[in-house]
Amino acid sequence: MILLNEFIELEEESDESYRCYTLQNTVQIFKHCIQDEDLNDVRIYVSTNTPLDSIVHKIEDYIKWFSTCETVFRDYYENELQEKVHQNWFNEIEVYRVDITFNSVTDYGATISCGDHILRDHIMIIDFDREQIQAIHLNG
Repeated sequence: MILLNEFIELEEESDESYRCYTLQNTVQIFKHCIQDEDLNDVRIYVSTNTPLDSIVHKIEDYIKWFSTCETVFRDYYENELQEKVHQNWFNEIEVYRVDITFNSVTDYGATISCGDHILRDHIMIIDFDREQIQAIHLNG
């Protein structure tokens, strides 16, 4: 459970539109655990029109969803990239950066940069609109 006091505001990343936060404790994105200094690569942007305490539970639910979204991710990946993935593929994804944006409790999304063992020379940048993948961009 994520508590309000686990959010650390990054003043230099915040502006009049969004407050930027990192988290104090380990988070799991896909099957990759992000902890310690790597937590700086997990940024949560919350609209200044939305009080953080009103959406903490929604943020927590969304972060948890990323550990259960294998079917959504696998289907999109295989259809879009025309690459079949092996059974353990989801478990082996390395996550490099996570940007989650909440405009409101119903308007949110994320961009996740990660890598896998299939496209070794590329970084995948995945855009999510809520629980739907909008696009996978390949960088590399």
